[in-house]
Amino acid sequence: MTADFLLVSDNNYVKNLGICTYSVMHNMCSQVDKVRIFVMDCGISEQNRQKLLGQTARFENAEMIFYDIDEKLNAVVPKVKTRWHRAIYGRLFLNELPEHYDGIGRLIYLDCDLLMDRPVTELFTMDLNGKCLAAVTDADNSPRKKALGIPDECEYINSGVLVIDVVRWRELDASRRIIEYINSFPEALLYPDQDAINYVLGSEIYILPPEYNMMWMVCRRDIPKMLKRIPDFYYTSEQLEYALTNPRIVHFAGHDMWSFDGITPIAAGVFKKYRKLCDWRDCPRRFKSASVFLKWCLLSVKRTIYGDYLIKANAEINK
Repeated sequence: MTADFLLVSDNNYVKNLGICTYSVMHNMCSQVDKVRIFVMDCGISEQNRQKLLGQTARFENAEMIFYDIDEKLNAVVPKVKTRWHRAIYGRLFLNELPEHYDGIGRLIYLDCDLLMDRPVTELFTMDLNGKCLAAVTDADNSPRKKALGIPDECEYINSGVLVIDVVRWRELDASRRIIEYINSFPEALLYPDQDAINYVLGSEIYILPPEYNMMWMVCRRDIPKMLKRIPDFYYTSEQLEYALTNPRIVHFAGHDMWSFDGITPIAAGVFKKYRKLCDWRDCPRRFKSASVFLKWCLLSVKRTIYGDYLIKANAEINK
């Protein structure tokens, strides 16, 4: 079996790409015949490309393939005024895999700010009940569903890990529909690509157990307290406790794994493990300044204030 993965990065995030892809190969190459990693390249330098290829060569059955989509993003990506880099839209360009596209039945998209800590071979054979995507629900599940007008029977997922049925994606013309939605309602989207994926493909999403995108272990260890704050959370305490001790994928989700700021000792331990093994082991740790912390505090306040606007804006959208 060939395990196909898709990641997106520019030169600023290349060390995250490096440690992430190492963790993928470390856990998957012994489980399958071949691991193919497709990288949507948004401006990675030739030096860093060669470093990534050199690391990949350490695994006999691994291959890394770059697709330059920098110009494609300049021409197509909607100009949404957010703090997010335009590379977030890279996952939408699945049609940029011309040489291998028809041979890919299932593809796993991964954000660069996560680490695989156990094999996920079962995700390539799991029955998705005819759905286009499989993913883990987000902590902002209920607020974002309300803001976007997503039906109650659907869940709002985190798009950091997406198991994609490529054939179904093509049948639904998903890329074009998601980009059109972002273009149509740019001011109503807090997380542009993630919000649009949820709105357009809501009924086409199969929900995975939390261990496949464990965001909560990074910054929160008190699960009962978290569930008390979010009483209608999708997962039970038992599911989260299991995921906490058996994470398949650890997602740092906005936390800088290289600085350890706000990261629990468990998540920091996973990072240290793969940092020692990957070719970016010599990159120094970074420490965020107080001004960066203040920026995040102000952003949280802005999100709270902006929430009322989103609800009103999406009420208009869904009339």
